[in-house]
Amino acid sequence: MTPIDYAVVVVYLAIVAAVGFVVRGRIHGLEDYFAGGRRLPWWLAAVSHHISGYSAFAFVGFASVAYRQGFSIWTLFALPCFVAMMIGAFVWAPRWVRLKVLTPVEYLERRFNLAVHQLIAWSGIAVKFVDEGLKLYSLGIVVAACSGVPLNAAIVGCGIVAVLYIMIGGLWAEVITDFAQFLVQLAITVVMALAALSAVGGWGGLWASMPPEGRTLFNADYNLRYILIYMVVVTLSYNGGTWGLAQRFYSIGKPEDAKKAALLSAALYLLYPIIIYIPVWAAPAVLGTVEKPEEAYALMAQHFLPAIMPGLLGLFLAGMAAATMSMVDSDINALAAVFTKDIYQRILKPGASERALMRVGLVATAVLGAITIGTGLLTPRLGGAFNAMMDWYAGILPPVAVPLLFGMLNRRTSSRGALAACLAGFATFGVLRYVTVSVLGLGKALSWTIFTGGELLVIFTIFFAEGYLFKMPPKEAERAAAVLAQVAPEGE
Repeated sequence: MTPIDYAVVVVYLAIVAAVGFVVRGRIHGLEDYFAGGRRLPWWLAAVSHHISGYSAFAFVGFASVAYRQGFSIWTLFALPCFVAMMIGAFVWAPRWVRLKVLTPVEYLERRFNLAVHQLIAWSGIAVKFVDEGLKLYSLGIVVAACSGVPLNAAIVGCGIVAVLYIMIGGLWAEVITDFAQFLVQLAITVVMALAALSAVGGWGGLWASMPPEGRTLFNADYNLRYILIYMVVVTLSYNGGTWGLAQRFYSIGKPEDAKKAALLSAALYLLYPIIIYIPVWAAPAVLGTVEKPEEAYALMAQHFLPAIMPGLLGLFLAGMAAATMSMVDSDINALAAVFTKDIYQRILKPGASERALMRVGLVATAVLGAITIGTGLLTPRLGGAFNAMMDWYAGILPPVAVPLLFGMLNRRTSSRGALAACLAGFATFGVLRYVTVSVLGLGKALSWTIFTGGELLVIFTIFFAEGYLFKMPPKEAERAAAVLAQVAPEGE
């Protein structure tokens, strides 16, 4: 990077920080800070939902798959996200608005009981640390590759900036900057795609440069069974299992607008990844062998952008950093909301004033951010960005997400079923992923499809079977009926 690139990074991040101070005037209480006052325009929420769904991970973890496996990354990444959001547009997005909640787990006490509410709140916070660490690690990879800054220093620096930023502007600052980041990111990725295509002789040259196994929708590693199981995980995550994404829906004022937001997000997921991965598909022809596939996109950016325009590499890095930090901010904001409302106010100090809760929210943001930085530093020990995401996040998300999402759809399951499904899910993941190796003496871990698919089967079976095998207590049945009536579409 040149001095011009570094100057662009500094100016860009300063502008982003200024947005946080400007929109700070919109924050008059917890609802504004954690839910945007429920006034988010649907198109702004849609773009924020979309860009919050991948961050730098798409340019690191998934880019490593695109480099090794070719076009099947579209089937692995884009198609499941598209299907998930099409389902969500008609099932969950409008229901999140009708719940009228300030946190994703708030309604669980009404639907089930306090025990389920607290279990999902605490375990969900723990789950998110893995996800947030992945994002910071992915951003650190890009920053380190482009600037030469040591990886750990990049992770810590980006994490500190992210925490300070979220403490300033709340949800409004996030979604407004998300929109700006998307426009910058779109411009840079289009330029990169056109430059890569020009270097390899157009789309035909790109296709010819890829090995035969790289031109297929599926391959030996990511076959149809793998994709279908991953599609279930993505559906759970993108429709609310990832709390920051649920926040984008319940911060919209009208159910029909939430539906439109989900549909726009779906369309972006279907098409935009093709633009993103053209440079990675072209990398072997342009750069030769890339020793660390996670760095493929960043290395292509270094190859093309400085020659196109001075400062463009800095703009790419700044946009990537700001977008990822905004995504981390979003999730930390949701985590702080859950801790403040669902744990501190509900359990520790029920009579706390809104002013006191705002202070708790700020402290929680700082502490949760520090833990997130720690998990980012530990991510390499989990096998890198993609392996950590698939093994850990995909493994520990479903026990939290299934009761959260299907509790608003299924009136039969009681608090017993929700608790049992959650606990059994975590236990199944631990047994299939680790105990089978250490205790049973298997030579290697079971495949991802077996331990993740087995975990999903256990969770869904327990969650739904309990409602048919056992009768729900009358008072709990009344609460469940009230919640489902609240979220049901008009006329049902």
